[in-house]
Order: sequence, then C-alpha cells, then structure tokens
Amino acid sequence: MRTISIYLMIFLLGFASCSKDLESVNDNPNNPTKVEPDFLLTTAIFETMNLYGGPMNRVVFFNYTHHFSGFQGEFQRYTYGVDDNNTYWKNTYIRCLQPVNQIELNYKNNPSYTNRVLIARIWKDFILSNTVSIWGSIPADGALAGTPSVPYTKEQDVYTALLADLKVLADSLNVTGDKYTVIADKVFGGDVLKWKKFANSLRLRLAMRISNADAVLAQKVVAEIYQDEQNTMKLQAETAAATWGSTSDTWSPLYDRVVYNYTANKATIPVVNESLIYHMAPYNDPRLAVYAQPAKQGPQIGKYFGQNISYGGGGAYANGLTNPHTGLKQDDYSYIGERFLKPDAEYVFLSYAETCFLKAEAALKGWWGDASQAAQYYNEGIDASLGRYGLTAQAAAYKNTPGIKWGTASDTTGRSAAFEDWLQICSSYVPAGDNYRQIIMQEWLAIPGQGVDAWALIRRSRILEFEPQFATYDGNYAYVPDRLLYPATELQINAKEVQKAIPWLNGPDNLFTKLWFALPNKKNPFLPY
Repeated sequence: MRTISIYLMIFLLGFASCSKDLESVNDNPNNPTKVEPDFLLTTAIFETMNLYGGPMNRVVFFNYTHHFSGFQGEFQRYTYGVDDNNTYWKNTYIRCLQPVNQIELNYKNNPSYTNRVLIARIWKDFILSNTVSIWGSIPADGALAGTPSVPYTKEQDVYTALLADLKVLADSLNVTGDKYTVIADKVFGGDVLKWKKFANSLRLRLAMRISNADAVLAQKVVAEIYQDEQNTMKLQAETAAATWGSTSDTWSPLYDRVVYNYTANKATIPVVNESLIYHMAPYNDPRLAVYAQPAKQGPQIGKYFGQNISYGGGGAYANGLTNPHTGLKQDDYSYIGERFLKPDAEYVFLSYAETCFLKAEAALKGWWGDASQAAQYYNEGIDASLGRYGLTAQAAAYKNTPGIKWGTASDTTGRSAAFEDWLQICSSYVPAGDNYRQIIMQEWLAIPGQGVDAWALIRRSRILEFEPQFATYDGNYAYVPDRLLYPATELQINAKEVQKAIPWLNGPDNLFTKLWFALPNKKNPFLPY
C-alpha cells in the first residue's frame, strides 16, 4: 500500500490533458507520447481509486451496498442520472484503462519490461472485472484501439476470458525479473510476488462471483487455485490497497466533500447506513467504532444511528410504528468513521480478509479442500478484518458471540428488534447452521467503502436482508438495482454494437435487469411485490 506522490502526479495532469476531450470508449486517444510504464501504472492506479472510491462510490454504490448512505439523488433513489453514467463509462475506459493499455502496446515486445507488461495486464483485468459487473456485456478486446465501432463481448465470455488470462499472467510473472519502482507501484511497492498473489486471489473472487451461473467453470478454476494456494493472499501485508495523498490534487474525494467542503455540502453529506448498524450493533462488533462515529446531535446523540436509504419513506408499511427518521438532518446521524474521511485515506481493491471468506465459501461448497476447512477460513477472515483496524484483542470475544460463532444462531432473547430495521421487515438474524449467511455477512462487513465489490457480492448471494428503496410515502418501492444502463454516449456513437449487446441481457436495458452472474432479487415477505 503506497501513497500517491505529488511528483508522479505531474504525469497524471499531462495524461489527463491528452484525453480531456474524449467522449467515449471509441475515441482515439491521440497517440500520446510514449511514456515510461512506471508513470502510466501510477496514473492508472490513482484514476481507479478516484473512480471506485470517488463520486461513483458516493452517488451510486453507497445506497446500493447499504454500508453508507449517499443522501437523495437520482442514483441514490434507484433512478438514473445520464450525465453521471456517461462520466463513469468514459473514466473507466479513458482514464483508468488507457494508461495500462499504453504500457502493453508500447512495451510488450521488449523483454526488459516483461513483468511490468504482465502487471499492467493484471490491472487491466481487474478494471474489466469491475466494469462487467456494473454494466454487463461490455467492449473488451479492441476497446481501446481508437476505432469508430467497438464490438461488445458477452458478459459470460468476459468472465471466461478474464479467468483464463489471469491464470496465464500469474503463472508468467518471474519474481526475479524486472519490476516497477517502489514509488511508482502504489499498491505493492514493486513486489512481484504480491502481484502474483493478487492475480490468483482476483481469479478466486471472479470464480466465486460466477459460481451460481456456471458452477462447472467456477469449480474447475477454484480447484486450480487450491493447488497453488501458497500464491494467494495469506497475510495482511498482501492486501491490495493504496492511499490518497495529503494535498488538494491528490487527496481523497470523500475527504474533499465531507470534511474540506463540509459547509457547502452540509445538507447532503453521506452518513452511515441503518443496515450497517443493525448488522453490527446487536453483535457488539468492535469494527463499528471504526466504520462510524456516534451521533453528535439529534434524537440518538452519543449512539450509533444510521440513516435509512428511503429517508423516511415506507410509511404505508409501518403498521403503527413511529418513524425515527422523520424530520432529521444529515448531522443527526452517525458520520462515517474518521479512518475513511482522512485526506490520505486508504482504498482497498482486494483484501486478505476477503480472500479468506472466498476460501471459506469455496470450502463450504466442497471445492476448496473439504467442508471442514470452511470454519477455519471463516475465523481467519474475521481475524484478518479486525486485525486491519488494530482490533486483534477483541477478536476472540466477537468470534464467540451467538450468530457470529460458527454454526450458532443469533441470541435475540428479549431484544429481537435490535437486529431489525425500523420497519421491522429486515433482520440480521442468523439461524443456527446457516454457515453460508455467516460467511457472506462477514465478507460484506469486511469491505466497507468497496462499493463495486460489495454490490457484486450482494447480487450474487441475495442472502442478506436490506430494506428496499421507498421512492414515495404511498408504498411504491424498488429493490437493489441489478446494473447500470448503457451510457447515452455509447448509444449515440456505437449504437450498432450496443443494439447487438442489449438482447444478451435477456431483458430491457434498465437498472433492474438481472446480470448473468447474479441471482434474482428476493421478495421481502412483508411486502406485496
């Protein structure tokens, strides 16, 4: 994990100037001057952090993942913002993918850069793995060539290609070969072995993501990774993460909005989500004090109090309950934890803790060793998650809590409401023996702020209970969206190829058409549809 430096950000500004006028994936990147791969990798990492940890996270993912609450807006209310979506797509392909694509184009035939090209391709695969989880079928091969028309690749074919490519890349890295400098590699400081472990762990993430859609392929891939487990993440220091800087051109977008520009954004600052509270507080989860701050004013002052994503909606189903959110302001809720609001805050791309939970899930399926190992990896994941926040001393007590302890049920005696949302239609209760729910719940709790990852986890598992978005007070509501629409710019510039891709969705090009890898949304039993 490395901090973005001002020195290397000089190149970022130069690269941005080359592409500021590009409006779609199909635009020619103007053949930027050949630049050393170290500068290009730094740029790609920084732009990726800003994409997944910046406005897209706050505007789209906060309310889709139920860790935090992004206040009201089009995406936040499960509708749609055309301009924002165009920007996310453009930044994905031009600002994030193009720098590493330039590394591959300019250095792939130079044996002195073999490892650096392989690492650039790993980062490219990481970004594409997120892109396919957001939109579905996407431009993959040939997407950055500057041609006027770019074919789309079917969603399932993207996953198949990524899983195959990541294996080749991980196997091809030579730990004694060339490497990026410590300054340039903001994720692993030039450590080639850690990049190999990242590639294999990312491959495990993708195999488990598609495990309900293509169990045969997923199991095959997991078996291959199991045979090479020593080259997956096994230590805290192997977590793939980077930090923003401490100056205005490099600091965290969340710090910029919530802290530095607090006065201008006071009415709309993001806060902690109610769902996070009822999944943590009743279990005395020590991470709650890291993820959230006690409310500084309002009806729950001094307590952890999360905002409901519907901002008071859902009254038609209140059944006489008093709505605790009526008339409240953002400052009446728990702020996001200070760790996440620092100018040089951390962004995690894939963690040791998440890798443990992926192994636990695979073991539970009988794909990773045997099922008896699931408990081992589950507990290792909790230790890893708490350890990242300096909470090692609290881990033993937490792992022995009913509902958290492997195979046990939550203890709701006399306090069942503590596990529920305010409408009492969703609960964090864990039945005895529901090991799958325990694994997914802990994985979700281990990745706060990783919106793109948490959203994919929610859609592929559908096991955790989150209140729908109540758009109005008269009872209309919607469950967590399944995808983002194809951008308007693509429909204008690359219309022929987009129109070929839309039928692959097996549904309309909207927010609620299920992607191939995901399970269908589950109906809440307390609601009519």
